[in-house]
Amino acid sequence: MAMTDERTSGYLAECFWPGVAEADLRDLDQRIELALTGTAARYLGSILMCADEVVLCLFEGSEADVRAAAEQAAIPFERILATAHSPWPAPQGP
Repeated sequence: MAMTDERTSGYLAECFWPGVAEADLRDLDQRIELALTGTAARYLGSILMCADEVVLCLFEGSEADVRAAAEQAAIPFERILATAHSPWPAPQGP
C-alpha cells in the first residue's frame, strides 16, 4: 500500500525515558511548543506508557521541522518515525 502525502505528514518521537512522570510531560509540552514557534509543524500531544517508561510525542509537519524541534526541546528520543492512522469514525448524534 502506497503512503499518501496526508499520511506521511504525521511523525512521532519515540522515547525510552526511565523514571518519567506526568509532571515531566507537562514540562516537555512547554519546551516543544517553544521549539515549534515559527515552524509549520504542530505538536499533537504525547502518550505515556507508564509500565514501559516510554513516551510517544506526536506531531504533524515535515520531518525536518519535527526533528529540529525535538532536538531543540531536548526530547530524549531514539527515533523519529513517520506515522499513518485510520480515520476516526464520525460522532453519532443522539
